Amino acid sequence: MKYFVETARQEHMTEAAMALNVAQSALSRQISLLENELEIELFRREGRNIKLTEGGRSFYEDAVQILESVEKTKERIIEARDRKENSFNIHITRSDMTAKVLQSFNYFIKQEEAIEFTIHSESEATLGEKLLEASLDLVISPQKFNDDELRSTLLFEQNYYYVFRQKSGLSLPVQASASELEGLPLATFDPVIEMDRLFRSSRIYNYKDLSIIQHLLINHGYIAIVTSDEARQLIYNYPNFTVHSLKHLNIKHPMYASMHKDNGKPFVGKWYSQLRQEFTSMHSSYPD
Repeated sequence: MKYFVETARQEHMTEAAMALNVAQSALSRQISLLENELEIELFRREGRNIKLTEGGRSFYEDAVQILESVEKTKERIIEARDRKENSFNIHITRSDMTAKVLQSFNYFIKQEEAIEFTIHSESEATLGEKLLEASLDLVISPQKFNDDELRSTLLFEQNYYYVFRQKSGLSLPVQASASELEGLPLATFDPVIEMDRLFRSSRIYNYKDLSIIQHLLINHGYIAIVTSDEARQLIYNYPNFTVHSLKHLNIKHPMYASMHKDNGKPFVGKWYSQLRQEFTSMHSSYPD
């Protein structure tokens, strides 16, 4: 069809062959094959030139539109492929180190200006599946995936603290035992780990609003099991809270960076390696 359109424009077989960079015999053969397929004569000779027949003119208009449509389709496919190749889809599970992770990402993205990134908020249960199907490129979460197609590296460990108001009648030591905490009403802020498994004998209430936890601590004798950042927010609003670490009870969860081993986007592996280097010395992030 391209040969036909160019021949019609040039109105000369030799010049069309030169423009197309093909042998004139090959061009003539393709025109003949097209005429046989369409069962019409496309050109007639006028001296040294050739002109479109009536049927040729009708087909020429269609051929131009078809070729333009094909080119637009190819452009859309290429653009979509380029967008996919340059897209960086990330999930980051909330932690005390989220700000540092984002700081690292912000610095990285400035060096990779062609990247179009999206930070997703996905269910923890679907993260491995989404890495395998490539709808996510890199995940930062408590999960170390065992699938042979995925790789994970430990970035840091998220520690937890217990917060209470002593004036409410509670008196707990700096290193409270599990038995001293169990049986008391506990409030947690949208925890990543299963608090029910750690405090089996306690009434545990999960909230998505720190102001509710603050109210329960001040007025109803609750104990909060929270991260360092959440503890700082509670103390900022109410400085009389007492805060102690739970490191002695080994209540913490690891945070891993994970990606598909065969992810074809070079920048994914590059940031994965950069994160691993940046967090190597930070597996125990917070002092008591």
